[in-house]
Amino acid sequence: MSASSAERLARLQGKIIDFRLRPPTGPYRNFFTPTVVGSVNRILGHSVPRSYTISTDPFPQAEERALRALIDEMDAVGVRLGVMNGRHSVNRPVPVHIEDADLAELTQRTDNRVLGIAGIDFDKPTEEIIAGLDTAMKEYGLVGVCMEPGLAREPMYADDERIFPIYEKIAELGVPLLFMTGPLAGPDISHTDPVRFDRVAKRHPSMPVILGHGCFPYVNEAIALAFKSEATGIHNVFVSPDVYAFAPGGQGYTQGINWLPNRFVYASAYSFCGVEESVHETLKLDIDDAALDAYMYRNAEALLRGMGA
Repeated sequence: MSASSAERLARLQGKIIDFRLRPPTGPYRNFFTPTVVGSVNRILGHSVPRSYTISTDPFPQAEERALRALIDEMDAVGVRLGVMNGRHSVNRPVPVHIEDADLAELTQRTDNRVLGIAGIDFDKPTEEIIAGLDTAMKEYGLVGVCMEPGLAREPMYADDERIFPIYEKIAELGVPLLFMTGPLAGPDISHTDPVRFDRVAKRHPSMPVILGHGCFPYVNEAIALAFKSEATGIHNVFVSPDVYAFAPGGQGYTQGINWLPNRFVYASAYSFCGVEESVHETLKLDIDDAALDAYMYRNAEALLRGMGA
């Protein structure tokens, strides 16, 4: 029998790793405007996170106070580490650039509580992107790579041959690759079809592939891809449903976590859900205790261990 939510929270104190947490500061705050954050939280039935609200105050040091509030939220529910992603999403109404140097600075400002994974800027030549990955990992101390091919200036699918040399570099570096998937990952939802990510994972079996936003709405297909990864012994695909675990149709992710506990990674997708609220809501899900431990921290811990995190 599963423990109560309170017992689970006590057991998980200081262990949880949040694999998609965008701090309420700088380029993140500029992209996640109050309108965007308020709209998404309202649709998903969440309150706007208090730390995010602080960041929008028209007062001095609002950003620093928001960061402190975020760390307080993490501490309140035992989140040991957050992972923030760089991004270069130019094919949006409001283009956004979150540079690797910004992530390194934020890691320092949060006393290494929030770690960065490099974003891929497809506007740059491939050779420059590859060289930048060396800089990101070896000089900035970033712990992985995030890619959003469907949001490039010329949208691409994940299995586009033009990206192959970048995958080879990521595999060489031995770091995890987080894809942005989900309904907003491209000009249409075909860009989140798990078939595309299946082809990438198969081509690069040594490269961990994490599907941020869980390929929603392709819930069953994402779980099938996780099953394939487990059944074939490749073990390089991870599904991270984050806020879509609570969306209509997201119940399948809970079944997937119980069935394939080693193939799922927890995230809040803050600021689309508060750090505290996400943990509390996750602990209410009908997930076996052992599977919950794997989901909330053990799988992410294994992914980050090679980077000294």
